Amino acid sequence: MRLEKLIGDRLRQQGWTLSIAESLTGGLVSHRITNVPGSSDYYEGGVVSYSNRAKAEHLFIPLKYIERYGAVSRHVAERMARGVCHAFGTSFGLSTTGVAGPTGGTPITPVGTVFIGVSEGEKTWVKKVRLTGEREEIKERAAESALRFLYEILDDSAGRQKISPLSRRLEALRNSRRPKIILLRKASQGIQGRGGHLGIFPASFNPPTKAHLALIKEAMRRVAFNEILVLLDLQAMDKKPVGAAWEDRLKMLDLLFGDDPKFSLGAANRGRFIDKLKPLRKFYPPDVMFTFIVGFDTLARVMDLNYYRNRERSLSELFKTCRFLVANRGEHEQKSFEVFFRQRGNQEFEKYVSFFAVPKKLSSVSSTLVRGRMARGEPVNDLVPTTVRLFIERERLYRKSPR
Repeated sequence: MRLEKLIGDRLRQQGWTLSIAESLTGGLVSHRITNVPGSSDYYEGGVVSYSNRAKAEHLFIPLKYIERYGAVSRHVAERMARGVCHAFGTSFGLSTTGVAGPTGGTPITPVGTVFIGVSEGEKTWVKKVRLTGEREEIKERAAESALRFLYEILDDSAGRQKISPLSRRLEALRNSRRPKIILLRKASQGIQGRGGHLGIFPASFNPPTKAHLALIKEAMRRVAFNEILVLLDLQAMDKKPVGAAWEDRLKMLDLLFGDDPKFSLGAANRGRFIDKLKPLRKFYPPDVMFTFIVGFDTLARVMDLNYYRNRERSLSELFKTCRFLVANRGEHEQKSFEVFFRQRGNQEFEKYVSFFAVPKKLSSVSSTLVRGRMARGEPVNDLVPTTVRLFIERERLYRKSPR
């Protein structure tokens, strides 16, 4: 069985994704990977970064770095693999750089010198090989060597790490340099074709609380949504990721909403709402109306100029595309909402935002409060749904003091 088929089977089995940066092989490795039917399941794309300028622009390698070590070097092969991995947000990145000849060789890097890099998360492996033959033969042998080295790394990683495909997928999403959203479950009775009203509830859900449930239920009572998308934010606008693993948070959300045919479940790698719009349109037609369901504290961050280079332009684009349903949080009631939109710079956007209230006893409940109580061994029955509490206890989450 050819290497590219073995590689594809391993990637698909583990739920991994791959991207490739090629120099001397000029696309031969990608050609072989994509010759396997169904390779789009795991192959995201590649870059033929033949020139130093292309390596700098597309793989984020400073030109001074390339000049210092040389384009054909262990250092540049490593940076190429890491760069393409981050550019495409994949589990693994593969790179090739070398001298195919017949000219271009030096005493240090003679013709036939090839460096192959493989990157996985924070780890990168580089292998040096010396090949012989004419130019075309060297390129083909380099592609074969690259695939063989990649398969060895994949095989070793599969045996060394028992990480679920979902965790891999979420980690690749988090590492992507571009704003992306993945749909993990689409509502069976949600928006199927053109038109409709989508309610989007983004949060870190660390863990999901009774306040989250109350907010969604009240929003659904006020607006006849055709579908609700519960969106796990892997990167909040103002917080570093702490607490439960992403996969555990999704499991808790699935316990709450998995049986409802009107609910979809997804994950986003950007906290800013303006960055969610384009990825969302990949899943929903232009005529589907978007309404974000948030608390008052989240709205304040959405409107905060510190998150934008050009606040007015970004907010105009955001509100041109979607609306906001905003719930009371803590001491922020209807009056706080009215005062907020009397402030200079906020007035023009008030018409796109509607206020609603959840029970006051729940408006101050937060995931941070839950984590604090759990860390101190205090009960949280009044703060989280029963199914979530039982899951937390079974998996022994939030036992350490919160940071």
